[in-house]
Amino acid sequence: MRMRKLFLLLPLSLFGLEIEPWFCDTWEFTFTPSYTYGRFHTVQNGHPQLNKPFNENLLTFDLEVSPSPNWDLDADVEFADTTVQSMGLRSGALQARYLWLDDVMGDAVSLTTGISARGVSSRSLKDISSPYHFHTNFEVNTSIGREWAQEFDWHVRLYGFGALGMANSGYPWVRGSVMFEGNVHDSHRFGIFAESYVGFGNQEQVHTNRFNGYADIRHRNIDAGLKYTYAFEIWGQLSFAYTRRLYARSFPENVNFFTISYMLPFSLF
Repeated sequence: MRMRKLFLLLPLSLFGLEIEPWFCDTWEFTFTPSYTYGRFHTVQNGHPQLNKPFNENLLTFDLEVSPSPNWDLDADVEFADTTVQSMGLRSGALQARYLWLDDVMGDAVSLTTGISARGVSSRSLKDISSPYHFHTNFEVNTSIGREWAQEFDWHVRLYGFGALGMANSGYPWVRGSVMFEGNVHDSHRFGIFAESYVGFGNQEQVHTNRFNGYADIRHRNIDAGLKYTYAFEIWGQLSFAYTRRLYARSFPENVNFFTISYMLPFSLF
């Protein structure tokens, strides 16, 4: 039986909660601060169009713990400083997930399901770079993946994530992602990923001068990216990622995201 290993999933560009189908050791906490810088010049279907580049600085603090081998609890808080708002609270979220299958323990794949709720500040709803639909956003999600081991460490792995969401106003959405990762000497980890986010609203146009969330907008995007993680012996993991928006509809387009993140594991027991 392989030893369970901690691994940081660098939060993707739109949402910060964990999505990989492998949990941490029981009652071992992970604290993950991250910083993301994003920049774009236009909003597809935006009216009026932006007259200068839009810059986004996002700080995220995530705390995760698995109180049992099958349960995982996760919370995050986001702070944003952008072209239209000074540094302040953007959102906060809670998530609970259950592990149904675990390939580390001999199952064919790892499979989780979960639920999450995110509250968004009123001022961030008016920010075109904030991807959320309305003040309270709920999701049900699932994640499935498999690791291929080399002795005690995983060598490569592949996993996917999907979620269905609904806010307290507007139309539902779906989002999904897929990640392929390689592990070299359990210290250098390389990944390539893609993600998409689709809202089923009834409006195509994005009113940039009176924006109030994506609740009623028929938006969609496809992003792709690369990440690198260096795992220290006992002091956690440092990660870097670059994400590029390849396609956008009624959403900020041609966005570049740069992210740095550090995961620190610790135990209270």
